[in-house]
Amino acid sequence: MSSNSNAWVVIPARGGSVGVPRKNVRELAGKPLIHYAIETALTVVPADRVWVVTDDDEIAAVARAGGARTVRETMPTPPEETLDTKILRTLPRLREAGARESDVVVTVQPTSPLLRPESLERVIRAFDDENTASALTVALDQHLRWGHDADGGVVPLYAARVNRQQLPREYRETGGAIAARLRTIAESGTRIAEPVEVVVVDQDEAIDIDNFADVLAAAHILTRLRIAIRVDASRTRGMGHVYRMLALASELARHSITIYLGEEAPLGAKFFASRPYPTATVSDEDEFIGHLERTQPDLVVLDVLDTDAATISRIRAAVPGCRVISFEDNGPGAGLVDLLIAEFVDVGDVPGERVLSGIDFALLGPGFERSRLGAAADGAALPEKPEVQEVLVLFGGTDPAGLSARALASLARVGYRGNVTVARGLGAPAIHFEAAQAPFTLEVLSDVQDMPGLMRRADFAFTSAGRTIVELLSQGTPSLCLAQNEKELTHTHATAAHGVLALGLGDAVSDAELDGAVRTLLDDHELRHDYAERAARAGALRSNRRTISEIFTRLGFAELSIP
Repeated sequence: MSSNSNAWVVIPARGGSVGVPRKNVRELAGKPLIHYAIETALTVVPADRVWVVTDDDEIAAVARAGGARTVRETMPTPPEETLDTKILRTLPRLREAGARESDVVVTVQPTSPLLRPESLERVIRAFDDENTASALTVALDQHLRWGHDADGGVVPLYAARVNRQQLPREYRETGGAIAARLRTIAESGTRIAEPVEVVVVDQDEAIDIDNFADVLAAAHILTRLRIAIRVDASRTRGMGHVYRMLALASELARHSITIYLGEEAPLGAKFFASRPYPTATVSDEDEFIGHLERTQPDLVVLDVLDTDAATISRIRAAVPGCRVISFEDNGPGAGLVDLLIAEFVDVGDVPGERVLSGIDFALLGPGFERSRLGAAADGAALPEKPEVQEVLVLFGGTDPAGLSARALASLARVGYRGNVTVARGLGAPAIHFEAAQAPFTLEVLSDVQDMPGLMRRADFAFTSAGRTIVELLSQGTPSLCLAQNEKELTHTHATAAHGVLALGLGDAVSDAELDGAVRTLLDDHELRHDYAERAARAGALRSNRRTISEIFTRLGFAELSIP
């Protein structure tokens, strides 16, 4: 607490309010609105100098619970009464409590919950200059303005139409804090006397609660988290992790997010270069921990596969009180995080209350959220497709095992004559396949913008055993799965129950086995339709919003709402 023993804070709070009923005691981001003003004042002036003046018993009780002294006025505040009148009426009480004529009396509005202690301190410090008669908080307000002339016509109030930044600097009062010496208020009958000193605050701090739109804006700022995401992409690791974290960042975009990427895996930085999220590259774990120590995030998200216990312990030591979550983590550190999200891996002995398990909690890109398949959810039947006309080949963003070429070769061997589309990611190499000799029409796409649409058009897809399967399920598209590596063989979602014909590790599947599976999907339209319905049912319950809501609930974070 600062030693501003020459200052008194008066918080006027009447019971009546129209735009937001009972707004001074209405809960905002977990506490009554008036508590924000009280807490700010208590950090700047002694507790016995923080007064709430009110005409309402409930407000008085809430204010006392928040640590303020209260003055209970016996008559309701008239709607037309100004704050100058209320403060003048309170001055005798302040004098009785020991206020001197030279003391600074600051009016702090309870409807300015984002007023910072530093700004209140600056208002009080303005009176270190004996020439200052009043001080108040303002916000920059440069706009092209219009008014009325003497005849009532509308006229511009600017000399020339220029960019807002080139207009004269104008300010609006925020109402957050207005101060004057007790003597000045008593003698002039107002809190505003010249010369006036202004304390400029930013637009967030300037929010004044007058309606529910203001409540929502303030709640957004007060519940905004600092989030650090650690993720990588590479030829061997694939692109699934960065796509998942892009989906997470999209859902949490109102928060302050920084994405940390390893210098040794530049594919991740390349991926996020065109995305609207701040990024930082780190050379090793020490540098990442150093960033966390400096920025003190509320939430640390790890999408780096298996973690070790030492790393989690170091994060907790660097950021005491932060929450830590990890994705697809089978390492020793998985049991130490606050929440493990396991879309398609076994979680071992991690307690159930600290796990979200299964594809229902998968996070997919915004395009998949907008195009979620409703057929299985609303009971509508999927259309029957007797013949295969469109085949999609999807082996992740890097295709490290070269499985796209194997899929194309198999389609050629079995004589498929429809259309084939291969979608390639940032890290995928060129495909070694003689397209001119193929009996089918081939199109190779890079950086696909409408992947959900591409998946919906396909009669079936070749894919590996990663998150692409969940994307296909969301569109009701059956798939033939070849795992890229041993890690993918541990995934639990590539099953017939989900409309997936899984053949195992791609390198271990013979051409004959692969060709047989391809013929089955091409020729057996009843099986293919059955798999499509299974895929649709499996993907119907999943949603990003549900997953984020469950994460916040498990971690104890407040979601944005208006009570």
